[in-house]
Amino acid sequence: MKAPLPLLTIVAVLAAVGISPLSTSPARAGTTLPVEGYLMADKAARSVIARNAAGITMVGVDGVVLTSRGNKLTTVPKAAKGMIAEAHSRGLKAELLVSNYSNSLGDFSTAIAGRLLTSKKNRAAVVKSLAYKVKKRHFDGVQVDLESLKRSHGPGLTAFVKQLRAALPARKAISMAVMASERPSGYRSSGYQLGKLTKRIDRFVLMAYDQHGPGWSKAGPIGGTPWVKRVLAGFIAAKVPKAKIDLGVAEYAYAWRANSTHGSSMSVARARK
Repeated sequence: MKAPLPLLTIVAVLAAVGISPLSTSPARAGTTLPVEGYLMADKAARSVIARNAAGITMVGVDGVVLTSRGNKLTTVPKAAKGMIAEAHSRGLKAELLVSNYSNSLGDFSTAIAGRLLTSKKNRAAVVKSLAYKVKKRHFDGVQVDLESLKRSHGPGLTAFVKQLRAALPARKAISMAVMASERPSGYRSSGYQLGKLTKRIDRFVLMAYDQHGPGWSKAGPIGGTPWVKRVLAGFIAAKVPKAKIDLGVAEYAYAWRANSTHGSSMSVARARK
């Protein structure tokens, strides 16, 4: 999951290979699809949940991150308590995101993820800590958001998920954010042993965005429909059950400098001005 802006990023369950458009104003209409909104844990988050409750079924709380050595997690933000309470009071579920995002890098850290996934001792320590946080804070589950992985990290990621499933009560769900690729081989190269992970992952959140973005491309769609369809086809071809696939949709925007790969991110509201 891209480090979120302080707004909702909507995720809808994939019902078929085709793509249906989602409303960008979920509070104005209910939904028959399970929809997850992601939020940073800050003072404004609780009111955002209240305004959007009619259009979502789950809140993804961002969250905790791995420390630099890959053997510990940061503390759950204080604002998470109110977010969980607000979600539950409105009949919504709340899951805790855990990631390898590095503030110093401003991106997801391959090295930090590697220190976790290649060490049996580190995996055990982080699983224990994560299970404790989920139970203590009454989260309904956890989302594993480890990105920028290598193929060699695959066995460690599979082992980590297996240990986490064993540590959590059966009623606590485990989901996983997955970086998009157009081919099954691309997922393997990115460290996802999907055939093995499907045994213990309840939902895969396919991040169908950042097709284009400042820093790696010139101006273009964040997730153009033809590209998203190719990504979905590649994911399904990797033998992931359709019932376990959620489609991640970007709720943010980019702006580029003219004829350049340089630019910045912004909210959708700002982009529309």
